[in-house]
Amino acid sequence: MEQRRPLDLTLGEEEAEARQRALAEALEIIPGPAPQDVRLVAAVDVAYALDHDEAYAAVVVLDRETLEIVDQAGWVGPPGAPYVPGLFALREASCLLPALEALSTRPDVLLVDGHGLAHPRRFGLACYLGWVFELPTIGCAKKNLTGAYTPPAHPAGSASPILDAGEIIGEAIRMQDGVNPVFTSPGYGYDVPTASALVLSVAGEYRIPEPLRQAHHLSITLRAEAVEAAVASAAEDA
Repeated sequence: MEQRRPLDLTLGEEEAEARQRALAEALEIIPGPAPQDVRLVAAVDVAYALDHDEAYAAVVVLDRETLEIVDQAGWVGPPGAPYVPGLFALREASCLLPALEALSTRPDVLLVDGHGLAHPRRFGLACYLGWVFELPTIGCAKKNLTGAYTPPAHPAGSASPILDAGEIIGEAIRMQDGVNPVFTSPGYGYDVPTASALVLSVAGEYRIPEPLRQAHHLSITLRAEAVEAAVASAAEDA
């Protein structure tokens, strides 16, 4: 999948934050594709080595109706941006961009294990990836980053708004009865209601939407394979 806009990962902290704010001001929050208009849903996730600076980025593409994997790609290497509090999205993006480029399929929608509009500067990882690829993108995180919400009702599908300074920036959604919610927000080419509708349409049987669950599985599989390869190499050298 081809990048449509370049993302400069070399900016200093102040410059990166200023760019984030500028991109947020230009971000259009508009209704995105409805579930019935979406065939291919991609999802991304990044795992990290426990003892050295290496990342394992994964992207999977699922058929929205069957939730079967139709394409996938991975990338392994050192992150291309340092860890800076508040700018972790750039570190993740440095790993996910080459993984997404390796896809042979262009999906209709991209789900991101991270935040979009629900970010202190209103431009999280989901916004970056959608902007670079000009692709409808939704953030779906396991933890709330900014704003306040009331826990949604017990049944699956229940939702409550995430509010920050009086603005609705996302929703807390229960994907299964009684489980902890996930936190969705528009990334690119979506608004809050249509983003939540799409996420619910790929709920699967777990807390995490099925495309994101599969992306996580692939990222930790890549990490496990790297560990196995390192152990085998060390044994040969012994």
